[in-house]
Amino acid sequence: MYKRLTLSLGMLAVGAAMLAASGIASTGSAHKQSASSGSVAKKGGILKASLTVGIENIDPQRSYYVPESQYEWLTQRPLLNFAHAEGARGYRLLNEGAKSYTVSRDGRTYTFHIRAGMRFSNGQPVTAANYKHALMRILNPAVGSPIASFLTDPSSVNIVGGIAYNTTGKGSVGGIRTTGKYTLIIKLIKANALLPTLMAMIETGATPLSFPMKPITSPKSVVSAGAYYVSSYTPDRSISVRRNKFYKPLGAVPYPANLNGFDYTIGTQQDQALLLVKKGQLDWPADGLSPSAWGPLFAQYGTKGRARAFASSIVDYGVMNTSKGVFTNLNARKAVEYGINRKSVVKIRGPRAGFPQCSMLTPAIPGYKKCNLYPLNKQDLSKARSLASGHTGHINYWYSTTPTNTLVQRLVSSQLNAIGFNNIDYKPFASGLFTALGKKGNDYDFAIIGWQADFPDPYDYINKLLCGCTIQDVQNNNVSYFNNKTADNLMQKAAQLRGTKRFSTYGNLDLQIQKTWAPTAPLDNRNDRNFFSARVDTNTIATSPVYEIDLGKMALK
Repeated sequence: MYKRLTLSLGMLAVGAAMLAASGIASTGSAHKQSASSGSVAKKGGILKASLTVGIENIDPQRSYYVPESQYEWLTQRPLLNFAHAEGARGYRLLNEGAKSYTVSRDGRTYTFHIRAGMRFSNGQPVTAANYKHALMRILNPAVGSPIASFLTDPSSVNIVGGIAYNTTGKGSVGGIRTTGKYTLIIKLIKANALLPTLMAMIETGATPLSFPMKPITSPKSVVSAGAYYVSSYTPDRSISVRRNKFYKPLGAVPYPANLNGFDYTIGTQQDQALLLVKKGQLDWPADGLSPSAWGPLFAQYGTKGRARAFASSIVDYGVMNTSKGVFTNLNARKAVEYGINRKSVVKIRGPRAGFPQCSMLTPAIPGYKKCNLYPLNKQDLSKARSLASGHTGHINYWYSTTPTNTLVQRLVSSQLNAIGFNNIDYKPFASGLFTALGKKGNDYDFAIIGWQADFPDPYDYINKLLCGCTIQDVQNNNVSYFNNKTADNLMQKAAQLRGTKRFSTYGNLDLQIQKTWAPTAPLDNRNDRNFFSARVDTNTIATSPVYEIDLGKMALK
């Protein structure tokens, strides 16, 4: 996907469309995947990585953000798995914890046959009960999993009994049961071909029965069934990931696992990280570098060696709280749409940062249509001020304190001021911004966040981020708290379509929501930029359309 920007995006859109049109998932057996280069990667060594701020969640059923998911793709063992491949091939589903599965004639019942012999990193066996426990934790409201709404959507995947359990946390879920040690059965209220794709999400991976029905916040380690596991964790200080000595493919495609492990140091500022990488004392700043670093790095290293810029499915967007305060007013929201200079936001991120856009869907997702509803390369202050007149009350602006996000916050604040929003209070977050935004009833009004595709379907952007039907008490992804019955009905109808009609409908709906209700202000389609130390074998740097850098393939020289 990421070799050349324009060509690769086109190829991904075509490939993703083919996958989604066929129901996205494949029931076929796993196939061997080719290596990312002709050379044989060196085995062993520990990759030294850094994070500017702490991760959002260590709990695998609550974890949902890129820095966590990159290593969890290797630590978790879901029933199915996305292929370790670049471009559209990276969306292909392979059998993983399930050696096979069948679908009933009416399309409502999925029977997964679990591989015998799998073991967790503590040596305990993995059975169907462990997959059921993971799903029950996802659905339990006390755990607060952000993907619960994927499994309880009346217009899409809706597990029998899932909504009732997700509402109360009491009783059982009739649509999730086991037969013997190695058979898991999932029954839906009505047929939906998206279920296998959801079973490839890392949150659904096998989970020890000892994991409680409440959030896991600061464990010393995290038991898992993949090729690696979290061997130690100190909140906001460090994460160590090491090989699971009990891992065996058992007929599945082996996880790529060149390194012995990964050590993340949390709290390393981006300018410091740059110096450490140049000295060889750090191998990879996992959450990026400051905008000013990229120009000199690309000038010195180009884009095919230690410095890289990959296309991505990420959309950055301003999110406005439609449930309270200033942004309950449509004109106030549209004032932001017209008053933000999207091109300047991309530019402040530095060279090769991405492209301005005003749609939620990105070019990598089937159904994407170019948005010209609002200015992309400049702002229309006259129209913005006219719309904002009489609606410029107090705003609580929440933001992450990474250097890049702080620069964006200052730039966007000046643009909000120019519109007429001058009564702004700020709340900085060293970590935990997404968790805080996701708590229903919070007092934020405006923030800028990003979203990356879980799988190549517009449902993952439109319904997941904008449908009022997904709103729960915590861990919300619809953090605009947009809850409009007309829009919800349109989203739910789109979710039931298939093929090209589905994609065309979603593309039109994306623009219709932005034009009619403007609950968010999409800003750009971001690139993923990375810089590696001289210790890293750059021939092994590969990407995934779901998880960005493929840590399993990376190796040291």
